[in-house]
Parts: sequence; C-alpha cells; structure tokens
Amino acid sequence: METKPTIDYEKVLHDGGMPTTEAEISAAFAKVVDEAGLVTNTSKMSPFWRLINTLVTRPVLWLKAALINVTLKNMYLATASGTWLDMFAWGVNLKRKPASAAQGVLRFYKTAGASMVTVPAGTVIQTERINGEIYRVSTTESVVMADNVFSALLPVRAEAAGGAFNFAPGYFRILPVAVSGIERVQNEEGWLLTPGSDAESDDDLRDRCRNQYNWVGNYHTDAVYRGMIAAVAGLSIDRIFFLHDAPRGAGTANAYLLLDSGVISQPFIEAVNDYITHQGHHGHGDDMQCLPMPETHYELSVTLFVANLANYSQEQVTTLKTDVENLIRCSFRENREYHVKKTWPYS
Repeated sequence: METKPTIDYEKVLHDGGMPTTEAEISAAFAKVVDEAGLVTNTSKMSPFWRLINTLVTRPVLWLKAALINVTLKNMYLATASGTWLDMFAWGVNLKRKPASAAQGVLRFYKTAGASMVTVPAGTVIQTERINGEIYRVSTTESVVMADNVFSALLPVRAEAAGGAFNFAPGYFRILPVAVSGIERVQNEEGWLLTPGSDAESDDDLRDRCRNQYNWVGNYHTDAVYRGMIAAVAGLSIDRIFFLHDAPRGAGTANAYLLLDSGVISQPFIEAVNDYITHQGHHGHGDDMQCLPMPETHYELSVTLFVANLANYSQEQVTTLKTDVENLIRCSFRENREYHVKKTWPYS
C-alpha cells in the first residue's frame, strides 16, 4: 500500500489565519483590546492583565487542540482513528474485525508400553519463556488413545485471543502438568487450523476501507478478491499477493497468503478456497486459488559476541542463546515477540 499522507493540521490552521501558539493568541487578544480601548494597563507586570490574558488564551489553546486532534484528524480516512474510523468503515459496509483465538491440533505421543491413555479436556501445553512471556493452549475435548495407537492429533485452543499464539512448529511442547501415559507433545507442520488474530488495527482497517473503493466495479479485480480473502481469512490485505500469469491456463490466478507469524495450514487454505470457489464468490469463468506463501529454507550460523562473558552463569548464557534464536526466528515470522524487521515477498 502507498504511504499514508502526513498532514500538519496546526500549520493548516495557522495558514488559514488562526493564531496557534500562546504568544500569537496573546498578541491577537492584545490587538483587540487596544482597538476597543477597554483596558489601559496591558503590561506583563499587571496581575489583572495576566489573569485576563490567561483566561482568554488557555481556552483557545484547548479548542485548537480539540479542533486538530478530534475534528480535523477524524474528518479524513487517512488520519481518522478509533470510533471515528469505525464510522468510515460503516460507510463502506465494513466492520472492524474482532480478536480471535488460535485453534489447531497438537500431536501427543504415548509412553512406550502404555496401553489405553485418556487425555482430558483442558490439558495445558505451553511454550518456553519467550521474551518474558509463556504462551499456553489447552485441549478442547477429552480423547482416548487406544492400545494400538502410539500418537494422536488432539484439538487445542489458545488460552487468549491474539496473533501472538501463531507459532511455527516446535514451540508448543511443554506439559506443565504431566499426563499419565503421555511421553511428549509438540505442534507439527500444519498444526494451525485457524490462526489467531488481534483486534484489527486502525492501519489495517484503513487499508480495507481504501480497498472498498476499488470494489465498486462489476468485475472481480484484485481488490474484490483481496477484500473477500481478508474478511474471511482474518489477514490484512497487505499480506495477500497475486500471481496473474495464468498458472493453470487462461482465466486462472493464484493468491498467496502470508501470516504475520506461523505457517498457514492446508485446512485453513481449503476453507478459504471453499468460500471463494464453492460458495459462489468468484467471477464468471474465474479460476482463483489461494495458496500458502511458498517458503525457501536456509541454514544460518550466528556468532554472538558478548562483553564480559565471564560474568555470565551457564544458565544465563543458555537463556541468552535461546532469546537470540527466538529473535532471529521472529524476523522469519516464526513468532512475533520482538520488534524486528520481518521478511517480505519480493523484498
């Protein structure tokens, strides 16, 4: 998306002739007083004049701030926020997307020699501490693993809503309370059936509002498909990428979906494709398919130089290595716990 325009509303008011600083307001008021001849002692040493001047200038400053931060900023889609932006969205038939909890499946492995094992509903699985936080999911139903079953995929749901739970494979693997007969548990490739999402931010909602203006034609353009996918999949529209060069012949196109963190699972992709293809939301003759963003794999070797390493305990060194690894993984969208620059297609 194009960079959002930045408008200096205070300069706009100043250019329009409105005094915007305390000094300018005082000067304008003094001019009015001089022209009216109502006050003769306008010296800064006069307590009466200082009181009157303050009673006039402070309300003007408050009104200026309200005019800039409430009225002017919220008159335009580019700078509106909060409830005011929700009103713009309503005007183009959109609603801010609420936060949702991640749902998926984790694989439980039985202890060697165990017979029938019951994993109760509410069993908690958590990550290691990542940037000071521990993330937990819990099983949503009680599952019995039969004698001849050595592992099974069990449905889980995040303990809270938000995209922070969309971890890459291997993060959820700790059972804080042991389950009799279970040796270990982990989230595998494709575990995330329904990605969690935060409440839609102002910037993401603003982008969807802008996208709506491209949706008014009778043709299924990128904007139309982008709007549909973003609404169904819970993605921001800047993470939907199109391939137009007829990958399966004339009339075909692909849309590649990218999560802010974690890997999109095949069931999630199938649900989006079902909405577009089988529920009648595609154009006449269109063959549009959604796919997870293709990945390339690299082996990274990082050398960490630590000042005064001798002052660190072995436990601190281990924690430091884990934190650095998680920070690097965050850059490659395997978690979202650090504020680092992330990889983008075509970047």
